[in-house]
Amino acid sequence: MISIFMSEKRDLTDSTKGIYDQIAKDNDYYRSIIENNSFYIIKTDLNGNYTYMNPFFCKMLSIREEDYLGKESLSLIMPVDHEVCKETVIKCFEDPEKSHWVILRKPVPNGVLSTQWEFKVLMDDEGQPAEILCIGHDITPLIIKQEELQSLVEVTAEQNKRLVNFTYIISHNIRSHVANIIGIIDLGNEEDIENSKEMWSILQETAGNLDETLHNLNSIIAIQSQTNLPLSYFNIQHEINRIVKSIQILVTEANTTIHYDFDKKAQLYTNPAYFESIILNLLTNALKYKSPDRPLSIDIGWDEQEKYTVLSFKDNGIGIDVERYKDELFGMYKIFHGNKNARGLGLYIIKTQIEAMRGRIEVESEVGENTTFKLFFLNNP
Repeated sequence: MISIFMSEKRDLTDSTKGIYDQIAKDNDYYRSIIENNSFYIIKTDLNGNYTYMNPFFCKMLSIREEDYLGKESLSLIMPVDHEVCKETVIKCFEDPEKSHWVILRKPVPNGVLSTQWEFKVLMDDEGQPAEILCIGHDITPLIIKQEELQSLVEVTAEQNKRLVNFTYIISHNIRSHVANIIGIIDLGNEEDIENSKEMWSILQETAGNLDETLHNLNSIIAIQSQTNLPLSYFNIQHEINRIVKSIQILVTEANTTIHYDFDKKAQLYTNPAYFESIILNLLTNALKYKSPDRPLSIDIGWDEQEKYTVLSFKDNGIGIDVERYKDELFGMYKIFHGNKNARGLGLYIIKTQIEAMRGRIEVESEVGENTTFKLFFLNNP
């Protein structure tokens, strides 16, 4: 009996040992999967503090697990995504049976990593929430492709807008001039024309208008076709002085005061010819649309920001209803005040020129009070 019992005990011990050995092998196997795969695997406690990070996650973020265990998980998430992360955790507690997905940006030594995560609540033996398991992967290449695609869509949309503008010129302005010329020529073939001098005067004026339209179109095409625009540094104070002096007679005749006082060493990196054209357009626009009730005053300001240098032009003229005309303000041949000398090209050319230098223009205005144009020049084009 004793020998039989000892034999059974030995068999049971060997069997149990075999089970434990197999479990240990399985644990090692699954641990190797977790620690060597290309997914980020982390766990946090119910307060959002790290309790586990797999080596791949630490490697990609260039961190050590021991430096972050017990610390708040938001510390490795860009602040802009903190709120959406918290909202996802709340969803996990509200519906613990499901996984919940979220995209989070994380800081890395060479920039920002875009990652997609699956959050899931882990339960203890009593069915109560114990930890939050987070499994993620890198989607940075996908985000970059999406941004490139969005940029391409925006460029295409802008090109379509320009195409519409050119189509308008061809279908309206040029055709109307040509139709007028053809009509005059047809009249000239009739024998009973008495007022030939008036006819040729109209023909001359129409031909001049057609020439101006073609000249404007060529100027805009020249701006938009520039691929390697030459840029250089120049002294902003000196350049503004020179431009203002070039129209000093107009400024004096309009009883206008221009205020500006920049740092004598301040420089701007841009295309000098485009800059001069932009400034002249803004100054002459202010002169055209000055208020009849008060002397014109123009204030030119300067602000250096991280990405842009901002040049502002504020005048106390008649203003414009920006909200009403926001979709047309920088359009070609758009006129808003009925000025007989207006061609509707100034703002369009300004916008085209500054965008050719990868900058932008913004406008603020109060009708009857003032108008402010802000020119954003890229610091490192």
